[in-house]
Amino acid sequence: MTISYVMALLSFLFLSASSFTQSEQPASSKVVNSFDAFENNGKLDTVHKMRRVFERDTQLRQITIANTAQLELALRHNLDYVRRKGTAIASSRNGIRYSYSDVRKINEQLQRHASDTLDVSSFRLEKIWGGDQMGNVLFTSYYLPIVDVRREKDSIYKYPIYKKPPSSYLQGLSRAQIDEQLKLSGRNLEIAYAKNYFDVYSMQVQGSGYVEFEDGSKKLFSYGGKNNRSYKSIGKYMIDAGHISKAEISMQSIRAWFDTYPDSLSLLMKNASYVFFKESEKEPSGAAGVPLIDFVSIASDLSYLPKGAILLGEIPVLDSEGVFMHHEYRILMVHDTGGAIKGSGRVDLYAGVGIDAGEYAGRMKHYGRLWLILPK
Repeated sequence: MTISYVMALLSFLFLSASSFTQSEQPASSKVVNSFDAFENNGKLDTVHKMRRVFERDTQLRQITIANTAQLELALRHNLDYVRRKGTAIASSRNGIRYSYSDVRKINEQLQRHASDTLDVSSFRLEKIWGGDQMGNVLFTSYYLPIVDVRREKDSIYKYPIYKKPPSSYLQGLSRAQIDEQLKLSGRNLEIAYAKNYFDVYSMQVQGSGYVEFEDGSKKLFSYGGKNNRSYKSIGKYMIDAGHISKAEISMQSIRAWFDTYPDSLSLLMKNASYVFFKESEKEPSGAAGVPLIDFVSIASDLSYLPKGAILLGEIPVLDSEGVFMHHEYRILMVHDTGGAIKGSGRVDLYAGVGIDAGEYAGRMKHYGRLWLILPK
């Protein structure tokens, strides 16, 4: 799974507070007046502080959602998951209790819905208080990279991708011990070799990815375990060290910096956490064991939002430069989790596979809102 870097907080676009409490659509980026409530990152800061993690919201009525083929597919996969859970309790924490039977009802109701216009007043919407108790939830994003590899090591493809070793070999080895001191070398743990160390590092940060071999064939390398060392953000280090400004930090800018200063790759050893991989014939899937669907599947802290939960999200929409423009409503489902996704104030949106998905994921660090959808 993913661990997202510190991204840039961009744009000069403001939104009216009333747009998100009264209107039927997410507010646009138009400047309304001096009481504009939105900062350039999509955060709303003029609403009351919520008293509970989940608070009933009766303001929303008719909204427009993206009723896409991805959503239909995600609902099918999600239904398979919640059916397997039967009548089990999905959550009884944070002042709210509901079962997987409740989730199944919502799943089936949404599957019967064929229009882009959705009357959410027919649901019970529980707004999540986010990281500031004002409903602001940080949306980051993750993706599956495609890494150019070879089966055998040569002078160009020299950076190993490892499967997880037996615990007797691992013994809590750090990244530096594995990749600089080569403590795992020669133990028949290498499953491929990449030509760019940062590509391997990026795939570890995302938790899985595709590799492409010389003949053009692709293989999914899924998450195969880790070394139990704590993750440390290289993005934060780059800002603190003055290598990249906070305004410019992104996965793309970090990669560009290491491309310019290849002799500084040892800085990546500051993140001692290390992810191992295994070859997989399945589709990319998350912790729920169902396929991840672009812009529908999210990773959450499961103590707040359990696997299979269905949500209404007010998602930040960015332009091609990563500048915040407005929000849009989407139906989201919890299919994954991750070590850096902690608390009720952050979720990670799955963006898909490849370069375009990586561009999107590298820029997304903006605020929106979330509502848990339950039957009335």
